[in-house]
Amino acid sequence: MRPVLAVLAASAGVLLLGGCGFDVSQDDDVEPDAGTVRSGLAVLWSGPDPSGEVVAEGKCFADALMDRLSVDELVGAGIVQDNGRVAVAVPKLTVDVASAWVDAAGSCTPYAEVAGRVLASRFEGRLDGASYAACLDGTVSVDRVRAALVASLSGGYGSDPAVPELEAAGVTCAQGALTAG
Repeated sequence: MRPVLAVLAASAGVLLLGGCGFDVSQDDDVEPDAGTVRSGLAVLWSGPDPSGEVVAEGKCFADALMDRLSVDELVGAGIVQDNGRVAVAVPKLTVDVASAWVDAAGSCTPYAEVAGRVLASRFEGRLDGASYAACLDGTVSVDRVRAALVASLSGGYGSDPAVPELEAAGVTCAQGALTAG
């Protein structure tokens, strides 16, 4: 799974301070620039050393997310800092923001395709990404994948049965997509 989609819990102290209106990350009084935010989101999606295809997906994702959420909403969610820089890790999101995130990503590239490509890379050619993606597409519906991803990004992974359903399908599909070598 792409690092950007991995759920990372935010520090409780930062959440509490943010809820009180005290902003420890404020380092200037300049409004975040939409162009800077868009570029940062594209880089967050693409990760280090992306291919041309992944760079294009990152730009698509950034555009799609900014079509769904304003810069102020991205700042409020902790995805973007007050100075316009995109966070290095995705914090726990609200269900609404997680839904916008998942829908933006899905509007650019199907989850199964991204997951297959990432796993193929991590397995250094020992896993056929296209076979993995085809298996996942045939095993878990788009709606269930979406539910699992939204639950994961919003911290509801323990309460939504779509999460273990997607995980189990992922394991089965990965086993079937492993190649000899």
